[in-house]
Amino acid sequence: MNEKAIIKKLQKGDLNVLKGIWDKNSQNVLNLAFRMLLDRDKAEDILMDVFVSIPDAIKRFRGDSAISTWLYTLTKNACLMKLRSDRCHFKIVSTRKSEIEEHSTGKEDKGLSEPDKETLFAGLSVLTPEIRSLLWLKDAEGLDIKTLAEMYKAPEGTLKARLSRARAEVRKVIEKENQYA
Repeated sequence: MNEKAIIKKLQKGDLNVLKGIWDKNSQNVLNLAFRMLLDRDKAEDILMDVFVSIPDAIKRFRGDSAISTWLYTLTKNACLMKLRSDRCHFKIVSTRKSEIEEHSTGKEDKGLSEPDKETLFAGLSVLTPEIRSLLWLKDAEGLDIKTLAEMYKAPEGTLKARLSRARAEVRKVIEKENQYA
């Protein structure tokens, strides 16, 4: 079934198609929520919140983007609302490193040694959750700038500049950590 048909069925109230959307997208939603919140329990709460909100939110979905992009937007917004309500920004601390590695992507980390992973996590922790999510969606999920511009409601040039600054910040922390290693 194509995405237009899925959207129409959901807009008509057919909840049976939610299972297919769950199967295809739940892990990506959970990964993004975890990357933004750095807390497995809160990320799982966001996952549930996003999928519970689909029947109402689909009524406002115009179908201009892919369902996966729309779900990323719902997830990003839910995470930002959660962070605002908690009034705090989390940082990765070394005591939680094993949890972050275990739950971050569900994929095997290849090519990075333990010190390199720890340094990378330290570098990512200096970013705000929104910028960390932008970097994650671009570099890990492979979304293009045009899609990200739709999601973040920002010009492509602005997002490119934010990505460049974020990468520079992470690089600076990594270089500093490597100096002391």
